[in-house]
Amino acid sequence: MAQLTFVGGGSYNWMPQLLARLLKGGEFCEDSIVLMDTDPAALREIAALAETMQRAWKSPVSIRATTDLDAALEGADYVTVAIAVGGLEAMRHDVAIPEAYGIYQTVGDTVGPGGLVRALRNVPVFVEMARRMERLCPHAWMLNLSNPLSTITRAVTRETRIRAAGLCQGVVEHVDFLTRLLGGDPARTRFVTAGIDHCPWLLELAVDGRDGIAALRERGLCRTDLKPEDLPQGRDGHLELATGMRAGFALWHELGALPGIADRHLTEFFPHILTSPEQIERFGVRRTSVDDRARMRAARRTRVLEMTAGRAELPAGDTHAPVAEAVLGLEGRRDGLTTLNVENVGQIPELPPRANVETLCRIDALGVHPVTIGRALPKPVEAIVRPHVLRQEGTIDAALNADFEGAVRLLATDPLVRRVGDARAMLTQMVAATRAWLPQF
Repeated sequence: MAQLTFVGGGSYNWMPQLLARLLKGGEFCEDSIVLMDTDPAALREIAALAETMQRAWKSPVSIRATTDLDAALEGADYVTVAIAVGGLEAMRHDVAIPEAYGIYQTVGDTVGPGGLVRALRNVPVFVEMARRMERLCPHAWMLNLSNPLSTITRAVTRETRIRAAGLCQGVVEHVDFLTRLLGGDPARTRFVTAGIDHCPWLLELAVDGRDGIAALRERGLCRTDLKPEDLPQGRDGHLELATGMRAGFALWHELGALPGIADRHLTEFFPHILTSPEQIERFGVRRTSVDDRARMRAARRTRVLEMTAGRAELPAGDTHAPVAEAVLGLEGRRDGLTTLNVENVGQIPELPPRANVETLCRIDALGVHPVTIGRALPKPVEAIVRPHVLRQEGTIDAALNADFEGAVRLLATDPLVRRVGDARAMLTQMVAATRAWLPQF
C-alpha cells in the first residue's frame, strides 16, 4: 500500500485525468491519495470530483484533502508536484515585459527571461519542500510536473537527498503523432531520445520495424519551406498537430537532427525563429498567452463542476498518465520504459555528470534506471543543449543565493536576448513586477 500525495492537488488541468487513471480499473485499489493545495476553493472542487469518481467506479481508494503541506507529506511514498509560484498573475509579467524588448516567447516557462524568472520563484520553494520531505517522508520519490522542469528537478537532487524525476509527456505524444503520420501503430514504435526537457532529439525512430526517420525524409518533410498544405495527415486526421511541427522539420533540415517535441516549446531554444510575429506566423508556431491560459483554466473548472454534478461524462481513465505509470513501476507492479528527466549518470556522456537530462528510463521496484543512448550525441545538439545545462546550474545558484548580478549575467547569455544591456533592464523590471513571489530579492 502506497500513499500518493499531490501538491497542487487542486489543479483543474492535471487532476481530473490523473484521478480517473488512479480510481478506475483497480490497479491502485490498496493505495491512498492525499490532495494538497493552497487554494481551498479549488481543492474542495477537485476533492468533490474525486468523491464522484469513487462512487461511480466503486473505488476503495482512500482520499483526503488538506491545505497543510506537512500533513500531506507525512508518510508519503510519492509526492507529485504541479505548482507555479505566483500563478498566472506572475506569468503575465514573464511574457509581457520581455515582449517589450522584442522577445516573443511562445510559452515563457522553460528558458529565456520567462523561464529564468519562473525558476527564481520556484527553485527555493521546491528545495524547501524537499527538505520537509527529508524530515517527513525521506524515502519518498518527488515526481515533478512543474516548469522549468529540468532546473527545478536538478535543484532538488543537487541540494537534498530526495530522489526526484521530472515527468513530461511531450516526447511520447510527439512520437505517437509521428507514428500516426506514417500510418504506424504507436504500440509497436521504438525510439531513442536525448536532450533536456522541451529540447529533446530523436536519435532513432522505428515504426512497425521500419526506419521512421528515413520514412519522414522520404515524405519530403525535411525542409525549411513547408506550408500547412504540404503536411500529410495521419490516418486519424491530425493536421492541426502537424502544423505545429513546421519549425521542427526546418531545424531537422538545418541541423541534421530530428526534434523530439513539437514547436511550441522547442522554438524557445532557437531565437532566429522567434524574431517577430511575422516570422512566428511563417512557421505556424502557436503562442500561448496568459489570457489563453486563464480561459482554459475557467473552461476546465466548468468541466469539473459539470462532471461533479453529473451533467458531463467522467474521463475514460485509460489515457497515458506518466505519474501512474511511474508509481506502478516503482511499486513493482509493472516494469516500464518511458522518458524521464533525471540525473545524468552516464546516459548522455557528452553532458555534465549529474545534470538533469531527458532520455528513456526503465522503471522497476529497484528504482529508475536511465538507458544509455548508445551513440554519440550529435555535435549540433550538444552545442544547443550544453549551454542551457550550464545556465540551469547558475540559475539554481542565483535563486538560492539571491544573486541578482549572477542572474543578469545568465540572462545576458540566453540566446533569446537580442541587445547588449537588455538583460539588466529587463530583469530589473521583471523582478520588481513579481517581487511578491521573490522574497529572497
